[in-house]
Amino acid sequence: MSRVLMHAGIAHGLRLAPLLAVALVVSACSELTEANPTLNRYGAINITAQGGTSAGVPANATVIFFEAFTAAVPNSALQRTDECRFAAFDTTITLARGVNKAGDNVTLAFGNTSVVLPYQASLLRYANPFDAPLRYASGDAAIVNIPGAAGVYPAASISVALAEPIVPGPITLPAAGAPLVVTWNATNDATTAVILSLRYANPSTNTFGNEQIFCALADDGRHELPGNALGPFLAAPGATRSLRLTRWRTREALLDPSTVLHIATSVDSTIRIP
Repeated sequence: MSRVLMHAGIAHGLRLAPLLAVALVVSACSELTEANPTLNRYGAINITAQGGTSAGVPANATVIFFEAFTAAVPNSALQRTDECRFAAFDTTITLARGVNKAGDNVTLAFGNTSVVLPYQASLLRYANPFDAPLRYASGDAAIVNIPGAAGVYPAASISVALAEPIVPGPITLPAAGAPLVVTWNATNDATTAVILSLRYANPSTNTFGNEQIFCALADDGRHELPGNALGPFLAAPGATRSLRLTRWRTREALLDPSTVLHIATSVDSTIRIP
């Protein structure tokens, strides 16, 4: 769907590409028309978490390397305005796959912990085992060290403050025509942003959620969804309604004119809305 919510403070469309597989999207550029186009090198680190408290947040990390002419790199610091649209959603899990190998092992350090992310040859990536999540504390920063491989990708290091747990406030179903107020524990940090996904069945005869109001928001702790956009949500069976909030933060390093290293950290929380 391409319907866009139209109300005060919300722009037409989203700058934010559906995030956080660090889905770096290859796009065309002027180099494609040159006689000898040069591929750029990209490293993408993604640290994702669910739930958690200030004392402990379970997370998984993946690191991939690839080459492309250009790639759109998500930047949480650019999300300073609130933007929403209607969209379909898919719960299928897609595994991030790499292309190149930049050494045998990547290391990840945070707090008093340092772990090795071994290379997974089947997926051409570095990752901790999915069933053995890492656990960090709110306020920790991650430091990732890339060993590098000659002619493939240089040795490098990058750090980012890990995404703090996001805690939704109480949700009260509005009357028809009234806005839905969503609150959370804001950071008011210019380096973070929030994704809001209000999910429900449309049409209401569906037994599963298939549509969402998808918003990219500043991390200021409050957003109102307009009442005139909530008809399908309010008509949907309670079992199909949920709200997911995701806090994310990114950092990027330009290692040389053709080499980018990017790191993204995110944490989400989901609540049911009967």
